[in-house]
Amino acid sequence: MLSVTPHTPPSHNSPMLPPDTVPFIRHTSGADYRTGDLKLGRTAVLTDLGRYLRVPFDCLVKCVGAMPSQQDLQQIRNNLTKCKILTDDKSGLRWTDFTPPAASKVSEENAFKPLGRIIAEILTEVPKSRASFLANPNVSPLSQRNNTSKPDGYLVLSSQKTQPRIHWFYIAVPFEFKKAQDRESLRDDEQKIIWSLHSIMREDLRRRFAFGITMEDTQLRLWLSNRAFLAVTEPINFFENIDGVISLFYALGSASSNSKNLGWDPTVERILDGEGFRYQFTIGKEVFTTTRELATYGADSMVGRGTRVYEALDAKGNKVALKDSWREAGRQSEGKILENILASCAKKLQAEELADAKKHFVGVRLWQDVTFNDFLDETLDPMFVEEHNHTWVSIDLNPIVSATPHLPSTGDVPHSGQLSTFLPTQLGIIARKDTGIPRRVHTRTIFHDVGVALKDVTSLADNLNCLSGALLALRYMHKAGWVHRDFSVGNAIWVGGVGKLGDFEYAKEIDSNTSNDVRTGTMHFMALEVESQSYLFFPRQARHLDRPSFRMNFLHDIESVWWAFTWVFFYNTDMDATNADHSSDAQWKAYQVAFPGFVCQTSRRDFFLQTRRKELENLLTKTFFNVCGPIIPDFADALIDGYYTAEAKFPSLALDDALLNDVHTKAAAYLNDAQRHAGGIELCPLSNLLKQKRPRPGHETSPPPKNQGKKPRHD
Repeated sequence: MLSVTPHTPPSHNSPMLPPDTVPFIRHTSGADYRTGDLKLGRTAVLTDLGRYLRVPFDCLVKCVGAMPSQQDLQQIRNNLTKCKILTDDKSGLRWTDFTPPAASKVSEENAFKPLGRIIAEILTEVPKSRASFLANPNVSPLSQRNNTSKPDGYLVLSSQKTQPRIHWFYIAVPFEFKKAQDRESLRDDEQKIIWSLHSIMREDLRRRFAFGITMEDTQLRLWLSNRAFLAVTEPINFFENIDGVISLFYALGSASSNSKNLGWDPTVERILDGEGFRYQFTIGKEVFTTTRELATYGADSMVGRGTRVYEALDAKGNKVALKDSWREAGRQSEGKILENILASCAKKLQAEELADAKKHFVGVRLWQDVTFNDFLDETLDPMFVEEHNHTWVSIDLNPIVSATPHLPSTGDVPHSGQLSTFLPTQLGIIARKDTGIPRRVHTRTIFHDVGVALKDVTSLADNLNCLSGALLALRYMHKAGWVHRDFSVGNAIWVGGVGKLGDFEYAKEIDSNTSNDVRTGTMHFMALEVESQSYLFFPRQARHLDRPSFRMNFLHDIESVWWAFTWVFFYNTDMDATNADHSSDAQWKAYQVAFPGFVCQTSRRDFFLQTRRKELENLLTKTFFNVCGPIIPDFADALIDGYYTAEAKFPSLALDDALLNDVHTKAAAYLNDAQRHAGGIELCPLSNLLKQKRPRPGHETSPPPKNQGKKPRHD
């Protein structure tokens, strides 16, 4: 039993704490992206980005590689003139065989064909250049994700240029061309180059950043994609700024002498393993080799943590979980955050409680930021850009590309199956108002615990046991003065018969006076107040009072557990259910109402506040209803009562230990009661059952789920 210590909540006159981090919903985690439809996928990527940074051309080119000196430029111009790439006569210096494409009457492919020779000759002038240009606009690069898009050209390392088809792994710089430079051409090139950069970053674990190039008629732009932002230069005129063109391809050729300068990670080696790949990570003095993917969907969003998680073996054959991600600069690594949480637990918990807390937190073996030659691997220094004029530009979301399928990532949280329409009100909780240039640091964490995420546990009893263990971990966190802020069915882990809590990257001390950049969140499990970024349960007479800045508290974490509990019964069905009166279609529609996958949907609030036993009895199988029927509404009511108690003297919040203990005790009792009634029920995703019952519609282009109908491994 947890002991309760007296605690006086901050008064209304206490120093004002900064507002909590605003959640940003990732559309690459939604149904649109996961359909496999290329048009919807591109729109999801563009929506997540929302904007890009526009900088002067020279500013970004200097970040690519060594620039030619004025003497070098003169020598290169002379050499290009000798080989008739350039012509220097009375009319001035010009490209010999390359004329403005818009004036050409040949096809786009042929209009830009002379560009290949220009690039090739410039690259020959660069000492130790390993880059080659290939133009193959009619062939899709090889892909692990069934990506059928076709860049107009690309730079590759010379060792790959003889391959009959290039893999996305080996594309150094993708290109997109248009003869015209009207608005539609610009938008089409932007959307295609962004998708190419997205494809490189999501396909290749080794890729830390990538450059791209677009050219509309005479106008050339350089792009940079990293995990902090997307940037593009102001255009230069390819035919008027010849020195700028030479400098760009000289810098790219110079960067190619060492692949890390073009974004590849030298601390990771890719190993061909049959039809797939394994990766060998060097972390400090240790080497870890991956054996399977656990979760890679975090890399689908171009900007963000880019998290990938693998099962791996160390040099002695011990099994671990390896997490590769990009944390916000200035924010502590996950390992350090967990260390701080345990330090707080050591101060505030009894000895038995501390031992139990350690049992229910995932165990961290080591964590380390990635370094190359003692230099920290981080995204472009904002100060370098701040010295130049720069502008944030909103992305035009009007899709103009055709639809073809691509494959989803591994380990993602199942979506609602309900497609959004990308209305402006659905593009996020609030508009991006920050104008600063973000920065991220590459970091890795090794965990002792390798288990199965709650969403993949097929035994209902084990599933609920796992959820109870994660709730207990939250209770210890809350008692120690921390909130998790990102609870979902993906970070409650079933490890050797114990439910554990993971993913502490967004955890924060309740009274912390820090605020971080926009964070992503899983819509399904987000508390209503967190979704709306406002308090909702204060007395009516307090409506006229000034409202304090919204901050997450322990009630919001517990509400996320309620959403996870409810999700289990609506997303799944009983594999052995024989209830002839049960309608799978009705349950699936109710699931889409409760878990729509995007914001500004009153259906979530109505479901939480108003769902009652009779409705559940009509929606769920009898076996499911017998387990959760009374608990879903009673658990919600306990949370609602907790919110009203906490906000009774609004704008002061009474978040004391008595309330914490009361709500946690009730929540634990509800989960334990459900577990006692779970019996031997085995779970089956309802979507799998529906697919078996009816033929696939012709417009569905996504492939069937991997290992459909198989139970996940329980390690």
